[in-house]
Amino acid sequence: MIDLIFYVVMFYVLHLFLKMGFSSHKIPFVNFTHVGGDISNMTELSNRVALAADNLRQTLPVFLTFSVLSVVLDIENLLLAQIWFGLRILYLIGAILNLYTIPLLRPAIWVPSVVVLVMMGTNLL
Repeated sequence: MIDLIFYVVMFYVLHLFLKMGFSSHKIPFVNFTHVGGDISNMTELSNRVALAADNLRQTLPVFLTFSVLSVVLDIENLLLAQIWFGLRILYLIGAILNLYTIPLLRPAIWVPSVVVLVMMGTNLL
């Protein structure tokens, strides 16, 4: 489980750099380095990745809390954590490929990830 926690945190860091990386040909790096930098020229891909990162930030604290508690309390939640991580990877891929123009596809990936978090939490009780 500790390895998976590390991979999830690195996945989050990747999200941070993808936003900048997909617009680096249109926006100078220095504009990403300060609050007053003009990043209004971001590509549509960067915007989608930024939205995926925002979505990840909504559930990441819950995931990390449940994962750390699973380790501390010695409760087996590894499979559920792996499923959650796999769904988050699918969510990012869907954002990159612009698949969320298809109705109900986005919630078909996001809702199960929330259900998995609920299952992880109930295992801790």
